[in-house]
Amino acid sequence: MKVRQGDRSILEVRAKAEPAEDVMTEDFYTRLPQIRLTANPTSRQRSPATPTDVTLDDTDVAKLVECAIRHPNVNMRYIVLAAIWNDADAFRQIFRFGLDAPEGFPEIRKIVAEELDKRVAALRSTGPDPVKSGEPLLPQMPLPAHLRNRKRQ
Repeated sequence: MKVRQGDRSILEVRAKAEPAEDVMTEDFYTRLPQIRLTANPTSRQRSPATPTDVTLDDTDVAKLVECAIRHPNVNMRYIVLAAIWNDADAFRQIFRFGLDAPEGFPEIRKIVAEELDKRVAALRSTGPDPVKSGEPLLPQMPLPAHLRNRKRQ
């Protein structure tokens, strides 16, 4: 996390993210969930003298995730996907939504149907148990850019 004020860097360390207390709006109808970013005390970079924290509400987090998913650098997109894959509940929610996508999402319904058709075709061609046949359960992550042109030893 890098926090700057004009030309001066206030903070430049790894961030620690943790849930913060929800905030009530002025009309008392909405609770806004928040995430607090603070300097990680175990970071190798030096910490500032005064504690610095950044608080993001749900809209800020949505904008960050949307930006990360559409980022031109593929590594940024894979970070978001890895975070989803590593959380079983998030993966389950997305998987369920894909299977039962509403009529308003025809692209998602089409993608899910195509992938299920591919899976059924693969199961028929490899036999009854794809796990024993050595087929990976998840797609393989591509190598980082700095490792792509290395020769195998």
